[in-house]
Amino acid sequence: MTVRPHDLADPRLFSPRPVRVVDDAVSYLNLRYAVLPGWRPLTLDLHVPVPVPGRRAPVIVYAHGGGFVGGVKEMGPWASLPAKGFAVASIDYRLSGEARYPDPIDDVLAAIAWVRANAGSYGLDMDRIAGWGSSAGGYLMARAALHETAGLSALVLHYPLTDPTGLAAVRTFFGDVDDESLAEAAIAPAVGTAGRIPPMHLSHGDADQRCGLQHSIALHRAVTDAGRVSVLNVVAGADHADPRFATAEVVDPVVTFLQENMCVSQI
Repeated sequence: MTVRPHDLADPRLFSPRPVRVVDDAVSYLNLRYAVLPGWRPLTLDLHVPVPVPGRRAPVIVYAHGGGFVGGVKEMGPWASLPAKGFAVASIDYRLSGEARYPDPIDDVLAAIAWVRANAGSYGLDMDRIAGWGSSAGGYLMARAALHETAGLSALVLHYPLTDPTGLAAVRTFFGDVDDESLAEAAIAPAVGTAGRIPPMHLSHGDADQRCGLQHSIALHRAVTDAGRVSVLNVVAGADHADPRFATAEVVDPVVTFLQENMCVSQI
């Protein structure tokens, strides 16, 4: 007989309680989206726009940055999105001290699947789910978006890592592999074999000292060469994780892109 944690605790402790922490949103914090044997439960924070009768909210699944070694789900440029009609599911995933490539990509896919499966319980539109990731989270989200099970309506990436070759700082995550294997983990080559490529919007600074602009350029070219939609916004003078990426200057064009590609009416 298998004993579940829910059988040993007051069930009220597992019931999500809505709170108000983000403008124009009802938030459900630390929802468990995956429980893996031998690992801590993986969680997400779900921020849902104040409900509009008869309308289900499109959803952004967000993966934070942090070089695969840090970062938390509370990070990100998404705080203004609920006021614009988008729900946000900001996720935790396993870091390099817990798991290595490619396992955290499965975490992102599990979070997308959880959002789709639980959409009805939170007033979400299961047919309008987009992915958004920053830096290392951008890598994970992009790899997940190219998977046949993701079914994303759109993809947004901020200063993403797209090719791990030559980057010593991420070798812990990718493990002790040779250069050829590391090159196979790059995203641009995977575009050519992907069955579905969602419309993509990339924002990257031309002064990025950690993960240079060439990462986004390579992915943008691969997508457009495949005849798919990609928009590249070069943020002049911006370094990696520059605060400008959370400002209206960068976020508003992304919102317009999402509205157009997810068929979302402006609020």
